[in-house]
This record gives sequence, C-alpha cells and structure tokens, in this order.
Amino acid sequence: MPPEMLIVGVPLVVIVPALVELAKRLGLPTAYAGLASILSSALILGLVGLQAHAQFGSWATWLLASIVYGLAASGLYSQVSTLRG
Repeated sequence: MPPEMLIVGVPLVVIVPALVELAKRLGLPTAYAGLASILSSALILGLVGLQAHAQFGSWATWLLASIVYGLAASGLYSQVSTLRG
C-alpha cells in the first residue's frame, strides 16, 4: 500500500468514514455525507503532504496522530472497521 494511503499506520479508507460518521453524529445531514467525505480526505491528504515540509511537518504529524488516536479512543474506529468488514 502506498505510504500516502496510510496515516499513522491506519488506511485512509478507515479514517475518512470514521470522520464522516463523527460529523453525522454531530448533526451533519446525511445528504451532505458525500461532500464531507471528499473534504475529510482532502484535509487528511493535505496534512500528509505537509509532513514532508520542514516548517510544518511535526505539526502535521501531530494532528494526524491526534485524529487517528481520537477516533480510536471514541470507539468510532472499531465501529467503522466492523462495518467495513
């Protein structure tokens, strides 16, 4: 798997649905789930791109790790993994 598809060792295909599910639980109408998915993946891939930048790399890595560990701690990661099979 290409490294840009893994965020802190977790596949991007797991992180994005978890972020969309979180947005829906916070009140996002289901009709906007597709747009939320596109924006979430753009944000995550943008942060991955920033990791290589000398000035922002450590901040991007910190933010990506915070997203992944936050989702795992809230249980959304395991729920999405179960649903995805």
